Amino acid sequence: MMARPKPVYMWTVADTLKWLRRHCSDRCVQYQELFQRNEITGRALLRITDDSLHRMGILDEKDRDDILREIIKQRLKTDIMEIRDMELMNNVYQNCI
Repeated sequence: MMARPKPVYMWTVADTLKWLRRHCSDRCVQYQELFQRNEITGRALLRITDDSLHRMGILDEKDRDDILREIIKQRLKTDIMEIRDMELMNNVYQNCI
């Protein structure tokens, strides 16, 4: 059984930078310094909007779109994991009754 990844809301800035390198295009890796300077943790990553990326200094609209698309995918993965956890806990609870 594979080890479960650390939940996004527990990610450090270093974890977020690793995610950015792994999931965003080579063009977007140039923004690592901005993510670090703004101390973007996993919790902050899940709340980022197009406007916040622009305020961070990511002025290229295509780059913002690329990053935001990956953030949205990550939000969905996080939601799915949480739903599975709730279903699992519900099943455990039902089996105890």
